Amino acid sequence: MFGSIGMPEILVIMVIALLVFGAGKLPDAGKSLGRAIKEFKGAVEGRPEEARAAQAATGAGRETQCPACGETSAGEAAFCRQCGRSMGPPGLPRS
Repeated sequence: MFGSIGMPEILVIMVIALLVFGAGKLPDAGKSLGRAIKEFKGAVEGRPEEARAAQAATGAGRETQCPACGETSAGEAAFCRQCGRSMGPPGLPRS
């Protein structure tokens, strides 16, 4: 579908972007896009120490166990995958 995009099409897209965003906003948009791509590449290549730190900060990687059926779920699951009951914090009534 996108394999047929050539130089004339790219030029038209660039002119439309210039008209929509204006000359002042395009460098900022390019800089933001570059940062996003750099961050994405860093995440894809993987930085295990940063991933572990992020998991520890958010509670990801922690397992919770359903009080009704004993099924374990990774992370902050709100409901059990097996029986569908609430896995809310202790002290709250569970359905």
